[in-house]
Amino acid sequence: MEKKIPKKWELVVCRIKKINPHSVLAYLVEYERMGLIHVSEVASRWVRDIREFVKENQYVVCRVMEANTEHISLSLKRVYKEDRTKKLNEFKRERRSEKLIEMCGRLLKKSAEEVKKEIVPVLVEEFGSLTKTFEMALRKPDLLKRKDIPVKWREAIMDIAKKNYAEKTFAVKGELRLITSRPDGIDLIKKALLKAKSQGLEVQYVSAPKYVLIGKGKNYKEVESKVREIGEGIAKGFEGEASFELEK
Repeated sequence: MEKKIPKKWELVVCRIKKINPHSVLAYLVEYERMGLIHVSEVASRWVRDIREFVKENQYVVCRVMEANTEHISLSLKRVYKEDRTKKLNEFKRERRSEKLIEMCGRLLKKSAEEVKKEIVPVLVEEFGSLTKTFEMALRKPDLLKRKDIPVKWREAIMDIAKKNYAEKTFAVKGELRLITSRPDGIDLIKKALLKAKSQGLEVQYVSAPKYVLIGKGKNYKEVESKVREIGEGIAKGFEGEASFELEK
């Protein structure tokens, strides 16, 4: 079977294989192909020595600039910190899920190669990834029953999921500053913080006039958006001096 080719602009996890004076050879782990990072795509600032930015065998996240069967051009500098963190987390969770599906295979006396050929393509086709498969096994087990998953595999997946799998929870923090000289200022601040709590955020007191709003959830982008919206809304509606900023 011919290996797949990544799409342009896609984020991919790579392992640095060789560092040349003006380029880097990187192995695209998810696609089992080699790609090249030109020195001009290593960093936004001038690069005197590529080894100041990457090391051999290091795992990095790259953006695909061009891709065909003959050549894949990659960029390091065009990956934002948030996207890099999210992609690496997804990669680590998928690798862990691969270990879990192998555990399912051992329950059924299947070799790693048999697991890879027999069930992995089916699960990826149905759910998009092995990680999502185990998430569904925990959150919506009935969905596995409705899908075209053999009973023996379904039972093994649900058993392993209950014993070994836990969904990732993200925490997003933001600093809220509230200052007022009004006589009822304390009540105004309490009211503002209570509003954050009523919308599902945790509130931590740092030191006047600083407070930390914390949101938690399974989807980082959704949690980040929620914390930003609530924090900025409180700051905008506060009767006094106020500001809100997400923590980096």
